Amino acid sequence: MHWPETMVTYDEADEVLFSADGFGSFGALGGHIFADEMDFDRDWLDDARRYYCNIVGKYGTSVQALLKKASGLKISVICPLHGPVWRKNLDYFLEKYQKWSTYEAEDKAVVIMYASMYGNTASAADALAGCLAERGVEKIAVYDVSNTHVSDLIGEIFRASHLVFAAPTYNGGIYPVMENLLSDMKALAVQKKTVALMENGTWAATTAKQMREKLGEMKDITILDAQVTIKSAMAAGQGDELAALADAIAAELCER
Repeated sequence: MHWPETMVTYDEADEVLFSADGFGSFGALGGHIFADEMDFDRDWLDDARRYYCNIVGKYGTSVQALLKKASGLKISVICPLHGPVWRKNLDYFLEKYQKWSTYEAEDKAVVIMYASMYGNTASAADALAGCLAERGVEKIAVYDVSNTHVSDLIGEIFRASHLVFAAPTYNGGIYPVMENLLSDMKALAVQKKTVALMENGTWAATTAKQMREKLGEMKDITILDAQVTIKSAMAAGQGDELAALADAIAAELCER
């Protein structure tokens, strides 16, 4: 269900799996061709995840079928069409594919993704990140959806267990870049996530309600009841609301 010419081939003589788009990565090789010749976690893992999630992500069931079939083979080398060749520590990358293809998070982490017209929603997102850090949450990342490529955002969505979406109301709807991200999530079958919402709207904030509806169309998405509604900018008395949202996220994170 990807490209018609894509197929996986196994060489019995040399125990090599020519894996086509499987186990591939975005990025150009810088001289070395083997994964064990480079710092894969530092230099390649994010692009390998981004490649899988955006190119193959929807087809987790098919990937699971391939992994099951490959488990019956003796594989010494994995040669993908893109990215490094694997000849050592194959279990490391196979474990990554097991998680990605079953939509399990790699990290107990919170990723906050915001869209902001005038900087007020951005400030609220940063404030929430600070509240989470105060509660002992170690792994937190914050992204501006307007200035981060959607493929990077999808990679982070697959990686993390907990997500926060913060966006203003735009012409009675969801701010377009956030709406596009949610649509991409659905198209790529994102699931098994816990989500919290923040919205902004001077007259009629409707973004959270609409984001809930879109997320509700996806499989196995838990949406926290706690949310924050901003009218243009965070008011002086809204610190308690922000703290309550941070408490709800931190508590849910501890349960996982």
